[in-house]
Amino acid sequence: MLFASAPTPQQILDFRPSIQTSKRASELLELNRSGNLTDQSTAELDQYEQAELLMRLVKARIRSDENADQS
Repeated sequence: MLFASAPTPQQILDFRPSIQTSKRASELLELNRSGNLTDQSTAELDQYEQAELLMRLVKARIRSDENADQS
C-alpha cells in the first residue's frame, strides 16, 4: 500500500512496519530458530524477508540520491 500512494522519498525513509507485522515476523523467526516452521510459515517468512530487502534497497537508493544532490 505504501508505494500505491505515491509517497515522497521522506515518507519512504520514515516508513516502519506496523506493530502487528513486526510481531508476526518475530513469531516466524522464533519458529524458524526452534525448527518448527511449516511450509506455509516458511513461505510467509520468505515474503517478509523479501519485503525487508526491497525496503532496504529502496531506502539506500534514496539516501544515495540525496547525498549525490548535496555534492
